[in-house]
Amino acid sequence: NSDVFAKDLLFATLDPTMRKIVLPGGQSVILSDTVGFISDLPTELVAAFRATLEEVLEADLIVHVRDIIHSDTEAQKKDVFEVLERLGVKTDDEAGYLEVLNKIDLLMADEKLIVLNNAERHENSIAISAVSGEGAEAFLALVEKKLTAKQKVISIDLPAADGATLSWIYRHGNVLDRSDQEDRVTIDVKLSDEDRGRLEKMLNITL
Repeated sequence: NSDVFAKDLLFATLDPTMRKIVLPGGQSVILSDTVGFISDLPTELVAAFRATLEEVLEADLIVHVRDIIHSDTEAQKKDVFEVLERLGVKTDDEAGYLEVLNKIDLLMADEKLIVLNNAERHENSIAISAVSGEGAEAFLALVEKKLTAKQKVISIDLPAADGATLSWIYRHGNVLDRSDQEDRVTIDVKLSDEDRGRLEKMLNITL
């Protein structure tokens, strides 16, 4: 139900669109929709694209949304990989890459079954329909699994009145368990090394 302009036109938009989404475990992440890629991108345009693709270079996870019904879908995938490599992005980093096979709602039943079966055999691939919402929950679960794979579980005890820190933990981590006492809260949470470092600075402690 997005109101973002979408049209089958070259350079319909050069501005990335960002949205906050909440993963099944409660962690909030920013989803950045970059410009579309084209084949045989001229060298002089790579620099311009680099500016619009800064989010890709800094992303914790690259989600490659493919038009699975397009007759040249495999060639399009190759084009995307070539542009990413020219931008300095490693395309063989399975931990930081997720392939989304979109538009399964437009496939015939037998074709859809083949795509679904192929996606199930690859842990870095998932089939969805952005229109019908089919596969959306599984997509979010897979995003969460990939983003939390390198996170470590820590246990932290906080004053119950420290709502700001509690809110920060829920936004940046995957809370596994919570125990509330009269004036204290104990939380088991999965955090990345970067966020754990930020939390240590916030609280002036070592976790």
